[in-house]
Amino acid sequence: MPDPRPQPLPNVGDASITEDEAGEGGPLIGAKTQVKTVDEVDVLTVQESRQRNCFCLLAGIFCGITIFVAGTLWEKRSSSVGSILSVSGGEKTVPSPDALQQPATIPGAGAPHAQDLQPLVTTQLSTTIPTPAFRPATTRPAVTTTPAATAATTPGLPLPTPTKHGLFSAGDYRYPHDPSSSAFNAKAMECLRQTNPDLQRFEYPADAEEHFEELNRTMSQFTKGVKPLCGQISAGYCGPWLENYWIWEFSATWKNRKNGTRLRDIFGPYIPIIFPFLDIFVPHKFRYPEGTLETLNQTLRPNVLYLAVSQNDDGIFGHPDRKLAFRQTDFPNMLVLSAGGYGHVPLPLFKQIEAPVQAAPIPERTYAVSFMGSINHGPKGTRSVMKAMAERWGKLRNKTVKIGFGKDWKEVMTNTTLNLSPRGFGRNAYRTEELFQMGFIPVYIHEKGPWLFYRDLWTEEKIGFFSTPGGLESTLDRALSDMPKLMDMERRIRAMRDTHFMPLGVMDQISKFMTERDGGGDLRCEPLPDSVL
Repeated sequence: MPDPRPQPLPNVGDASITEDEAGEGGPLIGAKTQVKTVDEVDVLTVQESRQRNCFCLLAGIFCGITIFVAGTLWEKRSSSVGSILSVSGGEKTVPSPDALQQPATIPGAGAPHAQDLQPLVTTQLSTTIPTPAFRPATTRPAVTTTPAATAATTPGLPLPTPTKHGLFSAGDYRYPHDPSSSAFNAKAMECLRQTNPDLQRFEYPADAEEHFEELNRTMSQFTKGVKPLCGQISAGYCGPWLENYWIWEFSATWKNRKNGTRLRDIFGPYIPIIFPFLDIFVPHKFRYPEGTLETLNQTLRPNVLYLAVSQNDDGIFGHPDRKLAFRQTDFPNMLVLSAGGYGHVPLPLFKQIEAPVQAAPIPERTYAVSFMGSINHGPKGTRSVMKAMAERWGKLRNKTVKIGFGKDWKEVMTNTTLNLSPRGFGRNAYRTEELFQMGFIPVYIHEKGPWLFYRDLWTEEKIGFFSTPGGLESTLDRALSDMPKLMDMERRIRAMRDTHFMPLGVMDQISKFMTERDGGGDLRCEPLPDSVL
């Protein structure tokens, strides 16, 4: 490296030195030694002092730059490492090498909050668990783990900062019914008999844990390289989706179970199917790779009760107009929790996480009713009739109604008393969850029957209203006739955000439904709809 010190021209200012000597930068060989006066010595002393000061200044600048660059690089490294570390009981833990990478989201898509990715448990496992049914395309670099963590694992979410409220821990609960008792799967049988009244009671296998592991290992051949759904069809949002949370959270719960915990303590009377249906079905042109459903059918036992989580509008098995090897009705022993709208238990449908919004008091908001979105989406005529009914109601009641489309949808939503949330291609609507997460009251518009997650809370008008397009006017009249009720409803929605409308809250509700913990939660069974859509 070049010497950073400046190279001063020797003896500058010495009138007695020749021009040639100055040009050479030093006395010529054999040149006569010159005797300097006291004044000349003082001048040289000052010059040498200045040179030393200059050197110190430049050296300091150089060191400062070096420290700055090193600090910047360290900060970037710490940031990346910090994203996969969490503090648990005062100790930092690193996810296993098989932990699924947190998918990146586009700017403005609304990345999940740290609290929405908090794992349900942080305990350690001392036994081997099955090969994962859902592997990430890329994994984190290998890290030092406990012996339990080095075993084949089902995927888990990256571990973020712990939240204030804790959710389900497998080690703290035991399923209250013995497999030999009729109460063991009584709730599940009651649920499925809403669709098949003559259904006979299913048996819980003595090898439940082994069968669960076998099922996961067998289906894992179809999940290599699978990533959360991403692209134009998802408006640029790249997950995690509902199915991803189901897979990650409950895989982690099973992996980290305490000694003595049985499969039924986590999943109740069901053998869970941990499989990314949506992430495989959509990228393969709305079909499954050859052999997927056939393998699933061969692995499932006809006398055993299974549970699956689905987000697909078409249900797990696809649209009925296509030639399919199997349909949902071919599996009467499979209970489906569905966000898309075809299954036995409705779930919330969400994409990105929306932050809670502070808004003006309800009586001071500009719009009584609004909807910002496409009028042509969903079943033909549903949204156009909704628009016509809402606008006519506004004119008759002298209320301000806004139905439109634009980037200011959040501003309009924030300044509205009742936000319309019409169903989409499937029975459910992303808008409903957006409203709940932001803290506003939805009016869910359905066609061919409502898909009401937390049905009792809807029918009792605790969290919102629902209506057909044609019945919207009477619904709005009833809703706006009681302003104190609306204000209480909005406060209740905001208070329930974490427990019912955020991803981990939904996972906890699923846990309660399966295990009957805390009274079984607020999810409710429905008969399987007559049609997929």
